[in-house]
Amino acid sequence: MKKALLGSLAAVLALAGCNGKGGQTTASQSEDFRGTYSLDMQSLDYTVSNKAVDNENTANFVDGLLENDKYGNYVPALAESYESNNDKTEWTFKIRKGVKWVTNEGEEYAELKAQDFVTGLQHAADFKSGTKYLVEGLIKNFSEYEAGEVPFDQVGVEAVDDYTLKYTLEKPASYFYSLTTYGILFPINEDFLNSKGSGCKLGSPDLNACDFGIVDPSSILYNGGYILTNNTAKSIVEFTKNQNYWDAEHVYINKVTYTYDDGSDDHSIMNGFEAGTYTSASIRGTWSTEEFDKYMDKYKDNVYIPMTDGGTFSLAFNYNRRSFNNTNKTTDAEKENTHKAILNKNFRLALQAAFDRVVYLKQRVGDETAAKASLRNELVPTTFVQIKGEDYGKTVAKLVTEQTDVFGNSLDLSEGQDPYYNPDKAKELLAKAASEAGLTLPVSLDLVTLSTMSFAVNQANSLKKSVEEATNGQILINVMPIDKDAYYAATYLASNGSESDWDISTAVGWNPDYLDPRSYLNIYSPVNGDQLTSIGLDGTSDPDNFQESDKAAMEAVGLFDYQKLLEAADAITDDLDARYAAYAKADAWIIENAFAISVQCTAVANTVTRSVPFVGPYSIAGQGGNKFKLRRVQKDIVTSKDYYAAKEAWLSERAKSAKSASK
Repeated sequence: MKKALLGSLAAVLALAGCNGKGGQTTASQSEDFRGTYSLDMQSLDYTVSNKAVDNENTANFVDGLLENDKYGNYVPALAESYESNNDKTEWTFKIRKGVKWVTNEGEEYAELKAQDFVTGLQHAADFKSGTKYLVEGLIKNFSEYEAGEVPFDQVGVEAVDDYTLKYTLEKPASYFYSLTTYGILFPINEDFLNSKGSGCKLGSPDLNACDFGIVDPSSILYNGGYILTNNTAKSIVEFTKNQNYWDAEHVYINKVTYTYDDGSDDHSIMNGFEAGTYTSASIRGTWSTEEFDKYMDKYKDNVYIPMTDGGTFSLAFNYNRRSFNNTNKTTDAEKENTHKAILNKNFRLALQAAFDRVVYLKQRVGDETAAKASLRNELVPTTFVQIKGEDYGKTVAKLVTEQTDVFGNSLDLSEGQDPYYNPDKAKELLAKAASEAGLTLPVSLDLVTLSTMSFAVNQANSLKKSVEEATNGQILINVMPIDKDAYYAATYLASNGSESDWDISTAVGWNPDYLDPRSYLNIYSPVNGDQLTSIGLDGTSDPDNFQESDKAAMEAVGLFDYQKLLEAADAITDDLDARYAAYAKADAWIIENAFAISVQCTAVANTVTRSVPFVGPYSIAGQGGNKFKLRRVQKDIVTSKDYYAAKEAWLSERAKSAKSASK
């Protein structure tokens, strides 16, 4: 979730760079941070919300047991140390003494204790956390408690004493430590929880009678580096350094300010950057060529392209569309024709081959160099883990070519190039799909986009142009610009599959929660996949309770076969190479079936900044990278030379750090 994830659309809309964090100034020299946001927080309940727009903020308000250092290592935070038994089914954490809970006014409320983590997990279960999938079937009896089969004291979390916390798992999980940066495992003070209403009481949840975590600074306690001091809808978000923070000496930025920006003024962020109002800005592809070139020349000594991160945005298909407010289809026959097309593998592959992703991304970033740097060719980044010393993506590519000849004799999934775009192949695959599924051509696909975001509209029109040209107009893209509230209701904020009102969407993103391919691939599990809603489906652990239309769609696309691949991989716990290779089969299935078409990392653009590079926390999984702790802002604009020099030094030191951490 950066997880919650699922990838933060707001980050993409704001055009923030990936990992452009932090440098070479002293704490006393650090400036305040000023940025923009495009979507209001939905909740401050960090144990329950699965929205990146919430978690990227609350990660600064409450710490977890561990946190990430600037190289991505997991280091002590609220836990001073931890250990596991040999088979990784028991994990014991020693809680740091003297950590203070404070109110939004900065007043001390209580000392943090191990029991607070027990309270946090029970509250998360009671209020049906959007991230419960992380611990269901993992923490002993968590799922059984949810089902009402056991009391919570039988769940595998225990405060052994005030400063000792123990988790007992259902199965070995070598990655469990990396889950601790995620909100569902964060602490809550029970006395404070009870003060927020009768419905907050553990074991007796009532959402309508519980004000814990509502979008108000006073609704939670704080033990992190910052306190939320202002949150005015569609206006401003401010958080201020927590002076009682246990590690205050490493919080260098005293104040963080986000100003609301709906994207309607394509120059507002750059104008703000040049006025000193904002810390960073991007040189946008939505500007005219002349204007783009002018700013690239103006900042030629300062422009850099940030590293890609762990987030993946995809072009998604709605496999069981039931809402048709956003459409120009007028007959049931048109709707059914589109539905049949989407359920057909070769149709989806045809769309993938017709989609010029480089041109699409240029609409946002302005030039081909940055566009190619943004490309992501599979759901799991190709370098996310290693299999016998080789990048994970190489195994995936081999598996794909063993299963299908669609991509030729070899497939290169490395970033920076597009292995899929092939108009001739698109025509061939579409003809095959039409014959197989009895399609009436052309097939029309509804694509909703944000009317207030010029680059989003331009990208949608670019997608339309490339697909229609590559298929000789036999796949038509109906671009529907709609206002922000309607757009988010139909995409990112849809609470169930039936509310996903579109045929295809580019608003589906994901950031991993933990250091295992499962964190990416389980999102499409028909049992508990966190992204099912985003593709028009609703999952269930009870095969007898699937909605009939959902089950039919899942069977048609082979999603239950995909589930078997997931289960086979997850059953391997004693050999990480074998486990990752098994997950690679599931990843290959997604590509072979074009189940979801990977498009880009969370955000890459030609960037200028005053953020000192590579001093902030780095995390490819979990929420740790959202923290402002360790980050610094300097008065002068960072030079390209300094950025890339810092990057090379960081990469070298990170490699050394990783080797040291593995010993």
